[in-house]
Amino acid sequence: MLKSKNIFVCIGAIHHDYLLNLKKNIINFRSNQITQKSRIGGVAYNIAELLSNFVDVNFYSLAINEEIRKKISKKIYVHQVNKDYADRYYLALSDKNNKFLLGLANTDEYENNKSLKIPNIKNKNIIFDLNFSKTYLEKSINKLSKKNKIIVCATSVHKVIKIKRIINKVDFIFLNKAELLKLTNSSNIIVGVKKILKQNKKIKIITTNSKNNVIFGSNEFIKKIKPPSIKVVNENGAGDALAAMMLYLFSINEKMNYILKTSVACGSYYASGKSLKTKSDFLKIKNLSKRVIVQ
Repeated sequence: MLKSKNIFVCIGAIHHDYLLNLKKNIINFRSNQITQKSRIGGVAYNIAELLSNFVDVNFYSLAINEEIRKKISKKIYVHQVNKDYADRYYLALSDKNNKFLLGLANTDEYENNKSLKIPNIKNKNIIFDLNFSKTYLEKSINKLSKKNKIIVCATSVHKVIKIKRIINKVDFIFLNKAELLKLTNSSNIIVGVKKILKQNKKIKIITTNSKNNVIFGSNEFIKKIKPPSIKVVNENGAGDALAAMMLYLFSINEKMNYILKTSVACGSYYASGKSLKTKSDFLKIKNLSKRVIVQ
């Protein structure tokens, strides 16, 4: 796999993700049998993990314990922005057909910490998720946008409003449909994309709409990308995989159509239950990208 310069920094969440799948149709107000998997997650961490296949990544987050540290790639260098470890996690419930039903986040530690340090960073691509407080995000992005590129991954419909006042400082933003409509108070994806572009002509906006399509918007054009048809095993993390691949390909100056097709294929590859670990996986993603349609 190709490599770029060491230019990526992530600021955001690292914690345990617990992925639960119902074995049968849900029965309300009764116990339901499940299968369970766990992994190290967090939006910023998911992106860092994929990027670490290509390049070292510096990561700023809350303190982590030894159990989590042992599972993290050696190419991800974690820096603490606080003093003491506190437990936090995310739980996702899907139905028997792997359709996402519900997410539960015990992540108040990110929001409530009032003494976080803003790192000194220059000439990097800085990727924020939205788990930290609105105050910390606004201060960090205002400070760091002067000498870096700022990327925001929206995290949830409840948190996307945190960056409304600083959208003009952002170079890339990755959202799903619900997050875009909430941020822009729109009823239509294209209308929402155009509203953001009116505020910030330099920004690139990527909006996922489940298996239907992905919208890429910039001051030059708006494109609709149709993902390949796949069997969905778990959609959790698929959008993060798309974002990480797109950011990496932009960093090595690939052609636009190649970037769009390969990034969307990468998201689909993860949604099918697979992940990028080897050169063989990367080749499979490139092969899957042949079935992606850019309009």
